[in-house]
Parts: sequence; structure tokens; C-alpha cells
Amino acid sequence: MKLLTLITTLLFVGHLGNAQSKVMKKLAEVYPDATTFMIYHSNLTMLNQADDPELAELAATIDKIKVLTIPNFTKEAKKQLVSDLEAHDFEALMTVKHEGADVLVYINGDDDDIEGYFLLVQSEEGTMAIDVLGSPSAKQIGKIIDTVKNN
Repeated sequence: MKLLTLITTLLFVGHLGNAQSKVMKKLAEVYPDATTFMIYHSNLTMLNQADDPELAELAATIDKIKVLTIPNFTKEAKKQLVSDLEAHDFEALMTVKHEGADVLVYINGDDDDIEGYFLLVQSEEGTMAIDVLGSPSAKQIGKIIDTVKNN
């Protein structure tokens, strides 16, 4: 029984390691000079220094976040990205203009089973692609962005 549990755990952990969207993998290949960083569930837990119950709830819903800061992202590249997202079953959730930035938010999954989000943030400073693996609510995503900015 212990062996079966160990094998199942290893298969699940291996699946999470490869779980970022194909769209993000393609972006990373097309833009090898992009700055990349990952935020894992454990990082979110460590950010919660004040034991904020909302942040703890958020951390429980996120497996991994991958962020690419992309130099020289063109309008044509944006069109291709949107096409790639739609081809991989992402649906447009919303477009937001906030503090001089345009934010496109796409969702992967349906109302009952959200697998993740993909955000494209464009401003005068540059472009960021954010791939969220997990099922946080839109309110929770705003909370993590605020927490990261303030820490």
C-alpha cells in the first residue's frame, strides 16, 4: 500500500512539473531573452507573514505561477498569442485598463472546473505574460498581485 501511495504521489508531482500551458512554453521558446520567474504554492505560503486568511485561502488554490517579462512584444505577437490561447481552449474572461496598463485575462476550463488563467499585461514599461496553474477566483488573483507588489 505504501508503494502504491508513493508511486501515485510521484506521478502527480511529475504532472505538476510539466503542467504550465503549451502557450507559455511556446512564448518562452519564441522569446529566449525574456526574464522568467516561477512562484510556487510554497512561495505563496511564505508570503503570508501576517497569517492573512484570504491569502492562505488563495495559496491553497494555486499550484504554480510562471511569469515572463517579454522585451519588444509587438501587436502581431499579441494577435498570435490570442490565437494560440483560443486554440488551446482558453476563453477571454475580461480586458482591464489599470494604472496605464492593458490587462487581458483568459481562463482555461469552465465555471465548474477551472484549470488556470493566462494574463497578458502591457504597459509603457513592457509586457508580462502570467500563466497561473490552479483555480483561484478573480478576486484572489487581485489579492496576490497586491501582496507581491507590497512585499
